[in-house]
Amino acid sequence: MRASLDYVVGIALFLLSGPAATVVVVVLLPLTQDRRLPLMRRVFNGAQAVLCATAAGAVFVWAGDVRGAEVLESPGRALLAAGAAITTWLAVSAVLMCLVLWLDRGATSPLDFLRKVAAPTVLPMMGYGLLGVLLAVVWVGGLGVGAILLVIVPLLVARWALSLYEAERNAQAATMRAFIQVIETKDLYTRGHSERVSEGVGMLGKRLKLPEDRQQALEHAGLLHDVGKVGVPTRIIQKPGRLDDSEMDAIRLHPARGVELIGNIPFLEEVKSAVLHHHEKYDGTGYPAGLSGTNIPYFARIIGIVDAFDCLTSTRSYRPARSVDQTLEILLQDRYSHFDPQLVDAFVDLIRTQGWKAAAVDQPAPDSSVRSGIDHDDLSLGSSGGATGTAAGPADA
Repeated sequence: MRASLDYVVGIALFLLSGPAATVVVVVLLPLTQDRRLPLMRRVFNGAQAVLCATAAGAVFVWAGDVRGAEVLESPGRALLAAGAAITTWLAVSAVLMCLVLWLDRGATSPLDFLRKVAAPTVLPMMGYGLLGVLLAVVWVGGLGVGAILLVIVPLLVARWALSLYEAERNAQAATMRAFIQVIETKDLYTRGHSERVSEGVGMLGKRLKLPEDRQQALEHAGLLHDVGKVGVPTRIIQKPGRLDDSEMDAIRLHPARGVELIGNIPFLEEVKSAVLHHHEKYDGTGYPAGLSGTNIPYFARIIGIVDAFDCLTSTRSYRPARSVDQTLEILLQDRYSHFDPQLVDAFVDLIRTQGWKAAAVDQPAPDSSVRSGIDHDDLSLGSSGGATGTAAGPADA
């Protein structure tokens, strides 16, 4: 918020007082930063603002240096000069961020920053710059200090509302993390499974070009698809052998229990059908409702593919992890019977193109004494509870 406000004020000052005065003000503005921020971050923010203002000021002068009363006399030239300054400010800011990320060698690469942060926000940031132009025009037009009330105050109110929205989003994320932590304390073999499924369905959602709100809902559904396991007795989840019929019945209840758990959380309303039906099969032999084909909710069909894929590429108590290539072949073989064939084709192409980070190798080694070849998370569970598909392998060791 602070950086955006400084940027708006800086663009307005180019048109009101010129680049020199703008740089002086921008040098002083960082002194008002929140003292709770780390010193290095405050220094970087200040240095970044000064460098951006200096470069943008130079381009502003080159593009016409229209200021004061000239803004109303030559609005076209003023807008051209301001537009050049806005573009330069944003470009220099992006370059500096890329440089810092390159030097840091952290998890976020400069390319990721440009693709995931800079590109999606460039138009909104251009809009902020035009607010600076509006502030200058209203000020020069005779409103003076009143221009601040007309332009800056609504901006601050909008930012305040966005900060509340961001706080709500953070609270939602904390709620989901709490659910997942409870699940993963029950089974060491599934640590990270929910996060990987969420990441995988997110990748597929982007390949399918889902709208942003649907993309977020899909990722939430992927994260919470197994939340109902908190209602399954730990002795069943950790049982080292084949489950009997009553134990399988308890496992089959976990989608419904998941819906019960998230049913009273408003922001998860649209993911409930995905959680409930992610174990349905394309041929109608899945559970809990025996839905088939496109009667299975779209998100549930997506999650079913990624859920099986991550399970098969992860170590379980009864078997070692399969390779990515082996698992992709299994998905292709079980098209139509277990999975939506079009979604399988899209997912297989996605993984072969972008790759996949398999489960961490610090999982416990499989127990060689276990005689079961499959559990509910593997993809070939027949309606009777027996292993029937290509993923099952031999029923006994």
